[in-house]
Amino acid sequence: MNRDTLKRAAADAAVELVQEGMVVGLGTGSTAAFAVEALARRFREGLRFVGIPTSERTAAQARAAGIPLSSFVEHRRIDLTIDGADEVERGTLNLIKGLGGALLREKIVASASRQLIIIVDDAKLVDRLGTHAPVPVEVVAFGLNVVRSALEVFAAEVQPRVAPSGELFFTDGGNHILDCRFAGPITDPARLEERIRRIVGVVESGLFIGRADPVFVANEQGVRRLDSARAHRGHPPILVLMGVSGAGKTTVARELETRLGWRFEEGDALHPEANVAKMHAGIPLTDEDRQPWLESVAAWIDGQRASKQPGIVTCSALKCSYRRVIVGDRPEVRLVYLRGSQEVMADHLAKRSGHFMPASLLQSQIDTLEEPGPDEDPLIVDVGPSAHEVAERIIRRLSQEREESKDARNDHP
Repeated sequence: MNRDTLKRAAADAAVELVQEGMVVGLGTGSTAAFAVEALARRFREGLRFVGIPTSERTAAQARAAGIPLSSFVEHRRIDLTIDGADEVERGTLNLIKGLGGALLREKIVASASRQLIIIVDDAKLVDRLGTHAPVPVEVVAFGLNVVRSALEVFAAEVQPRVAPSGELFFTDGGNHILDCRFAGPITDPARLEERIRRIVGVVESGLFIGRADPVFVANEQGVRRLDSARAHRGHPPILVLMGVSGAGKTTVARELETRLGWRFEEGDALHPEANVAKMHAGIPLTDEDRQPWLESVAAWIDGQRASKQPGIVTCSALKCSYRRVIVGDRPEVRLVYLRGSQEVMADHLAKRSGHFMPASLLQSQIDTLEEPGPDEDPLIVDVGPSAHEVAERIIRRLSQEREESKDARNDHP
């Protein structure tokens, strides 16, 4: 089975999500072209929708196929967009896009979409972005060389994109593209995206962080659907990393923040000053001391819920009663329990410096700890390996649970 056949199979699966009356974003590239083809077929069969294209090339294809087109003048929000990708990172579903030359319009359309559906063959799946594909950076033509010099400070190779004619490539917006390769796979794509964005003259980059959901992947065995970590009991998800001091909550949370691109809040920073002073003096906190802190953690969670943004917050959450305050009936919140032996925790604390909580309070936390039971539906991960490995396990477990949930729904329609 050749790659075009695989791409067409993924496109056919994705267009089944389009419903009557939708506004549909139309992606750009060889894979997205198959989606436009499949959408045209559904339109001929009687499904009515309008499309907003991400490039002049896609617009021409859609018009020729009879798909009615619209714009942001008529529609400020898009129901869903179907597009391809140059790389898809396993677990996070972060993307590199833009080798087709339409990354700015693709990102505008993606950001205006309630759902970004990605279609690829399995050759596009990677463990880390940057494994095969360069990161395209769209830049204002006037500043091409200045931006190139700024990118070369931290990129291993920066090459202006050239058209088949041999001239510099121009995007539909009249900009140029610099294709950037780095020294090995990208370990922190969210931070890299931000670093690129800060360069004056950069219009946009081809890093799409936390936007795809779902991804349809085709291979010789068929088409499978990958859902992002956002696909949770509630949406968007908020992870509460709990455990005694020394479990590595902060370092694991930062790894998750790096991989997922979600906002992270250090729960210890929400303690009232009086609590910090007591712990610094080696005095264990009482339930009364903890109450305003727990309410602050809950308020942060509710802020994320109100803004409809995913998040990660650390909180020891030692007792069931504490967890009722911060989790309660919030469907978006998922409890992640970092479990480990006292020896592991003590070793972590011995290596920590500058924290207001002394290692002498570890025993009091262990004595207070009420491990979450099945009724709290915790995701339990044993600590001991590196924070990177623990974060990988959490992402993998979330992905497995999504697949199991999807299978259960299919078994009981």
